[in-house]
Amino acid sequence: MTFLIFWLGFSLIVGVAASKRNRSGAAWFFLSLIFSPLLAGLFMLALGENKPSGRYEAAQVVEVEPRSKTFGPILEKKCPDCAEMVKADARICRFCRHEF
Repeated sequence: MTFLIFWLGFSLIVGVAASKRNRSGAAWFFLSLIFSPLLAGLFMLALGENKPSGRYEAAQVVEVEPRSKTFGPILEKKCPDCAEMVKADARICRFCRHEF
């Protein structure tokens, strides 16, 4: 009877240790219960900690300012026909096709 209590106790310890190493505690408990707590514990320690794969890690969000398409200030003038703002170097208004 004492042997059975120690067997269950050590199997429980193996299950808790496996759970702390990101492994299934219940599966390791039953594995150690069936085979041996000593063998299952040594095997679990040899496997080490179960690390999640990179696919499921949380993505880091980085905010980036949108790049400007121009390298300097945008010089604009008002179209006399439609009153829209067009680039200062424009020869034709892109809205109403007025020629400057």
